[in-house]
Amino acid sequence: MRCDTLLFEFDGVLADTHAMRRAALSRSLADDGVALADATYDARCAGFPPREAAVAALAGEGPRLDDTALDLVALRAERYFAEQLGRGLSLAPGARELLEGAAGRARLGVVTRAARREVEFVLSLAGLEAAFECVVSADDVRSPKPSPEAYQQAFERLARRRPALPATTLALEDAPPGVIAAHAHKLRCVAVGPVASFHAVRADAHLRSLVGQSLDSLAALVDPERSAAERAAS
Repeated sequence: MRCDTLLFEFDGVLADTHAMRRAALSRSLADDGVALADATYDARCAGFPPREAAVAALAGEGPRLDDTALDLVALRAERYFAEQLGRGLSLAPGARELLEGAAGRARLGVVTRAARREVEFVLSLAGLEAAFECVVSADDVRSPKPSPEAYQQAFERLARRRPALPATTLALEDAPPGVIAAHAHKLRCVAVGPVASFHAVRADAHLRSLVGQSLDSLAALVDPERSAAERAAS
């Protein structure tokens, strides 16, 4: 695959936020007397914005919360996450090296379920805000992933300079909603992080982390011709 555009989810791909998101939602639900097991969050909620994650956590069990209560759960979770973020957050292992190696060779963008202020805060601290040609955040869309709306917006923004082609664009996602959204926009997608195997198979490839990865190695992972040749040689 020739890859000239990389689009990154912020949560779980560029920044290791999974445990912080889980803790924030667990704390917020606990304020309403609802216990959220880590395994339940990992299986049902990972990859969704706070409100949708709360709905998924309560699906089929627990108390029924009306729309107002769910909005409050989401607001508290966002506040608790912001508190943790203010104490510091590192980029995910391998992320900086990948970005620095790809800069100048590929167009880079962020397509994320995270709030813009969260993304800008972390990228600014890392000195990487100028590396990205576009940032599409939760503030910019009406329908979060798995809707492809965020990817549609990213391509519209990239086209202001020159068009980007889905066939030469690779998405990096950390959870099923993002993989589904990328595929809905006809993009190849690599799942990154500790994704359960039954979720990872939805993507075109899976990496435990970005450590040691480059633009070329990512492109090779999703190259169907190379994969067929390797299978034939084995």
